[in-house]
Amino acid sequence: MDNIILENISPKYFTPKDLEQSQIWKKNITFQKGKKFLIVAPSGSGKSTLATAILGTHFQYEGNIKYDQQIVKNLHLEKIVENRKDGVSLLFQDVRLIKDLTISENILLRVFNQDRKKFIPIMEEYAARLGVESLLSKKAENCSYGERQRSAIVRSLVNPTDFLIYDECFSHLDMENKKIAFSLINEVSQKSGSSVLFFELNEFPFEHDYQILHL
Repeated sequence: MDNIILENISPKYFTPKDLEQSQIWKKNITFQKGKKFLIVAPSGSGKSTLATAILGTHFQYEGNIKYDQQIVKNLHLEKIVENRKDGVSLLFQDVRLIKDLTISENILLRVFNQDRKKFIPIMEEYAARLGVESLLSKKAENCSYGERQRSAIVRSLVNPTDFLIYDECFSHLDMENKKIAFSLINEVSQKSGSSVLFFELNEFPFEHDYQILHL
C-alpha cells in the first residue's frame, strides 16, 4: 500500500470541536508511505474515531477513505482484514493484548502464519530495547499497563505494516521510556519504509521531524 487518502471525511454521528479549524476533517489529505505524521487531537475531536476508520473497523463517516485507489467502504471484509497483515495496523489506545497469553505469544500473533522462529531474535532485541525482555514469558494480565504498552509497541514493530498507526501509545510511559520507544519506532519504520501516524493529545515534548496536523 503506497497511500492512504482521506477525501472530505467527517464523523456521521457527532460534530468534533473546532471542526472548521481542523486540518483533516472535511479536507483532502494523502498520507504517503514512508512519511511521518503527528496528528494532534484534543479530547472530543474524534481522534480514535478517525484512527479506527482508517483501519476499516467502522464506516460511521461521510466522505471516503481510500487505500491507494480502493474505497475502503466498498471493500469486502476479507480484503479489509487482509490489508491489516501488510498494509495498515493500529495500536489501540487500550493496547488489546490477550490477557491469558504470554507477552511473547501476544507479540508473535503479529507474524500470522509465517515461521515464528525467525521473528524471535527480532522480538527479543526490541523487547530488550524497551525494557520488557524479562516479561516475555509472563502472562499479559500480570503486567502493568505501562509494561503492556511497551510490549504492544514491540508487537507492532516485529512485522511492520506499510502504515503504522499509534493512538496515544505512550500514555502510560515516563519521558525516558517515551523517547526510547519513539526512537525505536522511527528506526524500524525507516528500515521498513513504513509510514507512521501518531495520534496524540499534545505535541511531543522532544525534538522530532514529523509533519504536525491538528485534528
